[in-house]
Amino acid sequence: MFCCNKFQLIRKLSATNIQVVGVDEADIVKTDGSYIYSVYNNNLTIVEAYPAETARIVSKISLNQSIEGIFINKNKLVVFASESYFHILPVKEVKGGLIPYYHYSPKTYIYVYDVSDKSNPRLTREISLNGTYFDSRMIGDYVYVIVKEPLEFYEDEIILPKIVDGNKVKEVEAKEIYYSGFFDYSYTFTHVIALNTQNDEEEINVKTFLIGATQNLYVSSNNIYIVYTKTYSIYDFYERIVDEAILPVVPQEIKEKIEGIKRLNASAYEKMSKIMEVIENYTETLGPEQGASFLKELQNRYERIIEEIMKELEKTIIHKISISEGSTEYKISGEVPGSVLNQFSMDEYNNYFRIATTSSYGRETFNNIYTLNENLNVVGKIENIARTERIFAVRFVGDKAYMVTFRRTDPLFVIDLEDERNPKILGELKIPGYSDYLHPYDETHLIGIGKDADEEGRELGVKVSFFDVSNFSEPKEISKIVIGTRGSYTPVSYDHKAFLFSKSKSLLVIPVSVAETPYNQSWQGVYVFKVDSSGISEKGKISHTEKPYDYEYEIRRALYIDDILYTVSNKKIKMNNLDDLEEVNQLEI
Repeated sequence: MFCCNKFQLIRKLSATNIQVVGVDEADIVKTDGSYIYSVYNNNLTIVEAYPAETARIVSKISLNQSIEGIFINKNKLVVFASESYFHILPVKEVKGGLIPYYHYSPKTYIYVYDVSDKSNPRLTREISLNGTYFDSRMIGDYVYVIVKEPLEFYEDEIILPKIVDGNKVKEVEAKEIYYSGFFDYSYTFTHVIALNTQNDEEEINVKTFLIGATQNLYVSSNNIYIVYTKTYSIYDFYERIVDEAILPVVPQEIKEKIEGIKRLNASAYEKMSKIMEVIENYTETLGPEQGASFLKELQNRYERIIEEIMKELEKTIIHKISISEGSTEYKISGEVPGSVLNQFSMDEYNNYFRIATTSSYGRETFNNIYTLNENLNVVGKIENIARTERIFAVRFVGDKAYMVTFRRTDPLFVIDLEDERNPKILGELKIPGYSDYLHPYDETHLIGIGKDADEEGRELGVKVSFFDVSNFSEPKEISKIVIGTRGSYTPVSYDHKAFLFSKSKSLLVIPVSVAETPYNQSWQGVYVFKVDSSGISEKGKISHTEKPYDYEYEIRRALYIDDILYTVSNKKIKMNNLDDLEEVNQLEI
């Protein structure tokens, strides 16, 4: 990323670690090459960061709500904030008189500031609506915001959403709300709001969908994919279990008893309980050897049916919405078996949507990769990958996918998706521990961040791995560094935006909280690594505190402007030379 200051000097600077090129993601720290914008709770601090030697705070924005994230685009700053509050609906008539109806609701705010004068940010737009801020993306000058609003009822009627934009109130009419054809047990309003960051006069574009509770999001340059998991009870499939597992192995008189139970006006659970009682009584009439043989056959049939049913117990529902220059249009929906881990479990490539899922029932698990066409129909798949294990990380890179599963060892799978209708596993690497974040170094190397583990699968310290996948059939871990022991952690494991990487600078930076003895925190800060095609080596460490742990000084983000590394915690920004990590300056914020 490049940026020009007021003297037109071109600076090299880092940007938020994002998934899709050209699709920015909101974050708690941003830079434009001259200033750093840092969020902590309900405060946003603007720091003149360049040159580092004279860094200073120029202004602060304080809100009454908690700030969730920000975008900076030219001289416009977009801030997302949220709060929960009690609001009063019209009085309700009850026995004895009238009472007000109080309701507890989340609320989302979108603020736009003109920061042409950084010392005096000027609020130019304010948008608010009921619901929880879920996520957002920025493409060009447009920001797309996803807000989840719970359904509220008043006197048995659904309260329809309202969006407030300055002095304008937009009431979303029932006929404007898209209703999914997928039945669900829990519905929410999901709003997709498109906002022009550069034109405060342009009307916002709002589309509202009544769908299941949104859980994950993937956004390409052309489409938004909203996904959530829909689960079923094993009792929804009880007739299939009875018909295919039980009836074929019992005598006629027992079949008649079971058929009679199936005709009862009772719940599936009650019917299944009565059927199992019949089976138990029948088994007691058999001899030990015959009874054991019967139960074994019944168990084998049951396991085969359950394996097939597992694909139906969890389904990921996918809603596809096209986007372009602030316009949004609902396209289509689809579904695949299993549930997704996070946004990196999904990808769009050559007009195909690829998704990795885990199917589970009890302690039984397996993993899958599906390719879907533009109409979200499954056209290719690999199922039953790494039984008894779960997906810990996925990364799609071009026509390849890299998947990490874990139970005791860390299998890294290399999956070929070049033929969308015939995906196949090319290679597998098994090593101790696991990676829960994967990042492409180049076309033939991957960086993995996760945990080391012993032979029993018990987690140890933070592990930084460097994989060579040039030979797809034989991936190799050519370099690794383990930091601390059990109890050490890095936020990169659950927040990819905490990861800083630059191939051109041979730079990798991650925040780490270190435990030198199990679960005994001894140090916190960032580890700085040198990384090139030969592997990873430690370059140094930077901390904001001398205490073993201090939340206020836990480094949340790292970035660079030219040859200065900036580390940001809640209370401090520290500046170090990238070459030797010598401290240049520090600033309490």
